Amino acid sequence: MLTEILSAVAGAVAGVLVTGALQAWRPRAESLLDGRPLAELENYPIKVGADGTIALDIPELIEACAYLLRHHEPRSAIDLLYLAERNAAVVHASPAALAAIDRVRRRYGRRYRRLVEPAQLRAQREHLLEQFGKLTNALGETFAGLPIEFVLHDTRDPLNSVYTIRNSITGRREGDPVSKFGEDVVRAYERHWRGAQVAYRLHDPAGGKVIKATTIPLEDKVLGLVAFLCINIDIARLGPQSPELPVMAERLVATPGGWGAQVFARPGPSTV
Repeated sequence: MLTEILSAVAGAVAGVLVTGALQAWRPRAESLLDGRPLAELENYPIKVGADGTIALDIPELIEACAYLLRHHEPRSAIDLLYLAERNAAVVHASPAALAAIDRVRRRYGRRYRRLVEPAQLRAQREHLLEQFGKLTNALGETFAGLPIEFVLHDTRDPLNSVYTIRNSITGRREGDPVSKFGEDVVRAYERHWRGAQVAYRLHDPAGGKVIKATTIPLEDKVLGLVAFLCINIDIARLGPQSPELPVMAERLVATPGGWGAQVFARPGPSTV
């Protein structure tokens, strides 16, 4: 029940944020870009190694660029330019990849100039994920001290996927890459599922935990899927037999912010 409540609250707040957070770079017509997201292309340039390591596949990136020059897929093109901007050091190490990215930028820049310039790509991340990060941080602070992890993933940059994480139970940190499971979820989105996936089980191979998880997709009107807000609960520590349960209950009902009347009280007129 706790996961379902958190999912509903987070989804409602995110729906409000996504409509107004990006005025700095939005085109005048606020409609979803044509074509598929980059993750659906055959030449998706993210490689998952046998050990689960995530890497940028430069040959596939060059092939993806070639495809985008032959076909009109602006949504994939913006995703690709965003990925390249976020991982510029890797791309700049390959003159062929850099030249291919530049050709894609010039082609799509004729119509989508406000979406393809490097400064505008950085603004997308700053304005969108910063707003969603506020939501993630507030939820984390509300449930501080509990084994309930809140993770905001940048779905367009798997190599630096974890944008914000609070109450970590999986040992991940901000800037960490997505897991293989997470990458599979990104690639399957829209083709096989839509909307929040609530209260499913996962096994954390690193720590051996069984986790109750919820994944909430966060979409933009123009770009489509831009982030996942994930809620992960360590079932064992909150189970009925857990020796920590009394302590957890105390933390759950704690209100360090004080009474609402105090928090939202209007300051009175100043006196000398």
